Amino acid sequence: MGEIKQMNVAEKLMTVQTKLKAPKTEYNAFGKYKFRSAESILKALKPLLAEVRAIVTFEDTICYTEGRHYVHTKASFMDVDTREAISTTALAREEENKKGASADQVTGGCSSYARKFALNGMFLIDDSKDSDLTNDGVPPKPKAQPKAKSSVARDEVLKYIKDNSLAMAEIAKEFKLSHNTTDEVYISTLEALKARA
Repeated sequence: MGEIKQMNVAEKLMTVQTKLKAPKTEYNAFGKYKFRSAESILKALKPLLAEVRAIVTFEDTICYTEGRHYVHTKASFMDVDTREAISTTALAREEENKKGASADQVTGGCSSYARKFALNGMFLIDDSKDSDLTNDGVPPKPKAQPKAKSSVARDEVLKYIKDNSLAMAEIAKEFKLSHNTTDEVYISTLEALKARA
């Protein structure tokens, strides 16, 4: 039986990058879009890390630049056998004011965001948005045009025209009637037609 080739840290990382599937499982109801979080990426990573005998660690530091606080995250992919590591970094800026969140919640959320982008860089996860496509890569269905609501005023004008054998095309042209005509215009049209009788 042949000996299994020992992978170095770069080969292990390449293996994980190739096999990792981290779909967008989270949903933002306000923005109506799917996204992935650092937690969902880590959940997908764990079995692959065990397979190649590697770990991922994070180191967060707070830095203050040009009057703003940033969370600087270093993500490291470490070979358990050799202790060799490959690292990536990412920054996320803390919001000055976030309604309903304490200072530690703001920092925690910022840390999670920075970790997500460090993982994206490490494992080649494309988190860009395509404005013409949904998160599934499928063009969105065109929105159905709303059906024209029934208008009592419009129906009365049409009935009056029919009952009095008037030329619809001429009336429509004269009073500029269309699918977008408001009830007020139909009412004034009916009054004008009745005044002629």
